Amino acid sequence: MPRSTPDIASADVPQAPNLARLRAVLTALADGESNLDLVAEETDISARHVGYAVRAAQALDLLDRDRVLTPRGHALLETEQESVAERLAFRQAIEGSRVLRALAPSLLSAKPPTKKALGARIEKLTGLSKATAEHRAGDLLAWREQVLDDDGVVTS
Repeated sequence: MPRSTPDIASADVPQAPNLARLRAVLTALADGESNLDLVAEETDISARHVGYAVRAAQALDLLDRDRVLTPRGHALLETEQESVAERLAFRQAIEGSRVLRALAPSLLSAKPPTKKALGARIEKLTGLSKATAEHRAGDLLAWREQVLDDDGVVTS
């Protein structure tokens, strides 16, 4: 199935469900490590998953295409891990992401999309298979859960 939009490549659809891992990769890159295999060793995250985290960070505008932290990435790392401020920084990254606005515009709304509906949207916009699109939808819905506060409300 051909993609219906040239702006979103299938590789741009995040496939890194764990925001804490994404932060760990950002921290390693911010500390000056540029070799992804060494980032994998330093973070104890497989090289494949480090690559996924890098692509997700780029989709969130936390890293640029050269894997350099953006102002948004620096702002995230200035927050305390697992804090309200960190959740807010991730929320702002999600809301500000061109890719996420196109793929999942209601991800952080009061009524989130279902995995099936989000998967169908990802499939339509990127040409990914149904199974892969639904898997990536699950990853994005995991992000939603991670930016919610303890009452199930998106932190503002």
